[in-house]
Amino acid sequence: MNLSATLAAYVHHPDPTTRLANTIALLVGSNGPFYPLYVWWLVPEAGMAALATMAASPGFIAIPWLARRRPGLARAALPLLGLANTVWTLALLGTATGVEAFVYPCILLAGLCWRETRAMLVVLGVGFLVQLGVLHWPLPPISGLDPVFQVKLVSINASSVAAIMCFVVFSGARQMRSHLVRDPV
Repeated sequence: MNLSATLAAYVHHPDPTTRLANTIALLVGSNGPFYPLYVWWLVPEAGMAALATMAASPGFIAIPWLARRRPGLARAALPLLGLANTVWTLALLGTATGVEAFVYPCILLAGLCWRETRAMLVVLGVGFLVQLGVLHWPLPPISGLDPVFQVKLVSINASSVAAIMCFVVFSGARQMRSHLVRDPV
């Protein structure tokens, strides 16, 4: 079995919403190790601190495994782990990096990954609370990174947020189209 087939089998789930969450989780988790490299290239002063941002990657990669056992929990884990990772990265690198924008794809994922209204509202509420919290983050970054260097990371964070949101929207739209084709109104 080739790598592509192995990955497709790993993210596969009979429920299309859970499959979408699995696909996005694997994408985010597998890209986690590259973020510190980009940061190190753009701002060498932040390179060592950026290595700690990889801490969430195994959690994202484990979401498809969790989905086989508890699909609802896996769908909730994706945006919640994303929010936790956003707060962790913010604490490491600082508010001037624009990393708080990663809250937006997490909120989008909460809306896409949940069919259960109450659970979706709870996850959305957590996302909005995190957004409010990070906008008023009063603490300096753990890394001690100077704001002059923090600003240099805005472009990579903005590009990453745009890329993940495009992927989420494209994947969600593709899922909706395939559902409409199978089950016409």
